[in-house]
Amino acid sequence: MLIVAGKAKFETVEEMEKLLTAGQAMIAETHKEAGCQDYTYSRDITDDRTMRIWELWDDQAALDFHFQTAHMSAFQAALGDAKIAEVSVKIYDVSGVRDLL
Repeated sequence: MLIVAGKAKFETVEEMEKLLTAGQAMIAETHKEAGCQDYTYSRDITDDRTMRIWELWDDQAALDFHFQTAHMSAFQAALGDAKIAEVSVKIYDVSGVRDLL
């Protein structure tokens, strides 16, 4: 299992709003992909210019397929036009999972 987690801080709230709007189609289509367990973008509750990224994938093959999709290409185009102040996204290889609550 892979976790993709990160954040992007935009230069303005309006820039982030544009990406969140573009992300709605991306999220809906990505949820249909085989191997996608969860996929979302959300506004950080402490900073209106920061978007949190959260993805959960069965394996690297599923994530690799995701990067080849038409909806990813469309979202990458929107992302390329965005004014981003900083970004950090990491992939975590998960060796085990257990319930906390």
